[in-house]
Amino acid sequence: MDLCGAKTLRLSSPNLKILHLVRHAQGIHNVELEEHREKPESEKLFDAHLSPKGLQQISERRKKIHESGLLNTIELVITSPLRRAMETSIGIFRGQEVEDVNISDDFTKANNLPPILALETCRERMGLYPCDRRASISTRRTCFPDIDFTMIESDEDAQWHDKEREKLEDVATRGLRFYTWLLERPEKEIAIVSHGIFLQQTLRVLREKLGIPIEDSHLTRFANCELRTIRIEKR
Repeated sequence: MDLCGAKTLRLSSPNLKILHLVRHAQGIHNVELEEHREKPESEKLFDAHLSPKGLQQISERRKKIHESGLLNTIELVITSPLRRAMETSIGIFRGQEVEDVNISDDFTKANNLPPILALETCRERMGLYPCDRRASISTRRTCFPDIDFTMIESDEDAQWHDKEREKLEDVATRGLRFYTWLLERPEKEIAIVSHGIFLQQTLRVLREKLGIPIEDSHLTRFANCELRTIRIEKR
């Protein structure tokens, strides 16, 4: 299996997959933690939504994706079920402002847009911090009707615990499970909207445990709303 970065990649083998990795746009928790020194245990950061800067980042990223033609080639969008990631997914891949999330199936089909699937496996490092605890799916399904939540088993967040933070090695293990699952998907070109720690730990474990030659530059922390494209060849 090969993994490499590239700006523009197209399929040349039936065993090739192209993954577009996106970290969510700036959330209010990023602002509060980094600029206002809010404590990460603060309940006011629960399932943090995007900041005004985050909305602007989405607008800029959406424009670049439209100009590149990626929206015409991506077959599936996978998103973390945390609010900031879903807002980023809708904002970028539905071509709509986050405030206008009630998009009909007719709009999606008419514009040939890829389906968006929520998946717990690619959520951020769990535990202790309320910003990484998700709201109930029944609540979010109303807010995000264009996202498919059928892969989420529990309505409430059963995976987040308030007493301890998930270990980084456990995040990496989730990343390996996610990678294995991706390889079995029928889609050849997939966008993944996730989080800084999860994406970084996943790429690191692919190199360290599976020996996949990933460049050092790919292992650095993603910036908010940054997109990196990688190519995987299953052998």
